[in-house]
Amino acid sequence: MEEFMKCLNNKGFTLVELMVVVAIIGILSAIAIPNFKSYQARAKTSEAKIQLASVYQAELALQSDYDSFATCLLDAGYSPPKTGNYYAIGFPAANTTVNSNVRDNGGTCADTGFGFPAFRKVAGITMAEADLTGVTVQDATDFENGFTTPQVSNNGDTFLAGAIGTISSDKGKISNSENDAWAIDENKTLRHVRKGF
Repeated sequence: MEEFMKCLNNKGFTLVELMVVVAIIGILSAIAIPNFKSYQARAKTSEAKIQLASVYQAELALQSDYDSFATCLLDAGYSPPKTGNYYAIGFPAANTTVNSNVRDNGGTCADTGFGFPAFRKVAGITMAEADLTGVTVQDATDFENGFTTPQVSNNGDTFLAGAIGTISSDKGKISNSENDAWAIDENKTLRHVRKGF
């Protein structure tokens, strides 16, 4: 009977055992949370790659049909996201010279529809098409055409399209100079020009 009473008194965990478990959980979460945030931000970059590939295809169609690249992405058949996107995509301004070249060759090419905003807010920030000026290539030799910002050459034979977005809510990554930026050119060279996470 005495042994049975001892068994009844041996229940539960000691305070030391509970504190060890809490410490282990704390250490694991301190390691896992930053890694998860980085992984989540890297996953968001696939949006920029997919949208820039679509811009490339639209530009290729213009070049094929009207012998000139241009900034009229909507008229070229590019369909921008309507909601939920993290990146502003396209060009920061229209190039009226090359758009006129497309019109002269029988195409429709308005001086609008050149850039498209992001709709998703991260840390209270969304990117507008004017923010595409923040896509700056640090080394002009990264792209064969030598461009350092998104644009179409005046003769319509080269282009550099950009994507810029706020994809991380970390304090140091929510300014225009720290946002994630990508660029693609007429040779389908895709570069991650600034890591924003």
